[in-house]
Amino acid sequence: MPKTSTGGAAPREIVARAGLVLVDLDGCLAFGGVPHPDASRFLRAIDGRYVVLSNNSSTTPDALARDLAGYGLVLDPRRILLAGAAMIEMLAEESQSKFIQLIASDEIVAYARARELRLIDAGGDIVALARDTGLTYAKLARAVAALAAGAKLVVSNPDLTHPGMGRVPVPETGALLAALRACLPDIDPRIVGKPAPILFRRALARFGVDAAQAVMIGDNAATDGEGARGMGMNALLVGPGHALAGIGDLVA
Repeated sequence: MPKTSTGGAAPREIVARAGLVLVDLDGCLAFGGVPHPDASRFLRAIDGRYVVLSNNSSTTPDALARDLAGYGLVLDPRRILLAGAAMIEMLAEESQSKFIQLIASDEIVAYARARELRLIDAGGDIVALARDTGLTYAKLARAVAALAAGAKLVVSNPDLTHPGMGRVPVPETGALLAALRACLPDIDPRIVGKPAPILFRRALARFGVDAAQAVMIGDNAATDGEGARGMGMNALLVGPGHALAGIGDLVA
């Protein structure tokens, strides 16, 4: 299991002294879109020093904030960084002139259109992959054809699953990536979400905090833990298989 140095400090002390607390969504703050019972108490305890750093690739920060507010969990959309939305923002910054075949939820497609990305149904310079619960054989075949013809692959996140209600695994973007890799074993995607550094760097830059002053709280050693370690950041893992049962253990 990946570990980062905590200097012998207790988990609550690490959270209390952090300049920025990066916290995962699924499996930490919420399950199946429903907030963890301790989520509001946790956010009050860290007094606005948080950023939600999630590999969620189905929705946008504004929409997620609205959904969680319906359950009584109030989040500032500016303090939410999601892999799917971040992928679209990155493409808008770097690849505005490219033709992009986007495999994603309707919400992420709308987010891309609002940023005037040049979306096409087949071919293209880039195949951009996010979680798409409407993935069809035809979509998969068009993506494989574009990649075989030389298109670059950008993927929102590598997670095979995320924990839903009752911690039942929910298929994620990485499961769709596995289907592409089954057809094209040598493809080398650019990953946006954890454990890649892109989301971490965006969070630290947005709030002007160094990695050494931040802590990542997550439930996945391969994404949250590895990503934090790669940034030189403390990581605290919660949930089954970890020393901490949940986010409630991190605050008094």
